[in-house]
Amino acid sequence: MLFQEMSYMAYKDAKDVAGFLYCSSSLEERTFALYRTLSDKVQNPLVKSLLLYIAYDSLKHSLIMRGIAESVSQSKPKPGDCEKKLKQVWEKVVAFHEEISKLQKLSDANLPSLAQDLAGLENSLSEEYFVLVQLKTLEYMTKEVEQLYKVDLASLKNIFELIIKDEENHRKILTSIEELFTREESVKDTTPTVRYQHPEAW
Repeated sequence: MLFQEMSYMAYKDAKDVAGFLYCSSSLEERTFALYRTLSDKVQNPLVKSLLLYIAYDSLKHSLIMRGIAESVSQSKPKPGDCEKKLKQVWEKVVAFHEEISKLQKLSDANLPSLAQDLAGLENSLSEEYFVLVQLKTLEYMTKEVEQLYKVDLASLKNIFELIIKDEENHRKILTSIEELFTREESVKDTTPTVRYQHPEAW
């Protein structure tokens, strides 16, 4: 599990949680940029619209987490901290974006493998938030945060669960894209080929 090591991460205070949320916000912002770039390069209108749908969900997640982080602590991570905190998934998003940016366009033939890779990325993102919620870190810190910052983080657990649900929906959308275009390629491969010859040769 990509974020399994985070299950042992100790958040010492509200600043630690805020730092994680700031980094998650930055990661979602990069994910938004990735999907937007993809939508610009995909030719299929349906896939283009679905990728934009996921892109703006990612932007929404970024704004929500930044708002929560700023409510908890104004102290932001130092440059390079987020890459260290979220190393594997951060590197995956950055590398994916760099690779896609080099391409001029993406044909339908590219879509099954592309959708499969993106579904794996979405799984990594949902694990990130799932670990945070399951650790009950938010509940552990509620009393302290309520006293210091007047923010009830326990009540915000539902927000993270909604984000996790969004990531699950993204995976379903991407799986549907993969299955649709894999099936189309399969139909093309099995369609009988008729070779028309000159009538005199019949």
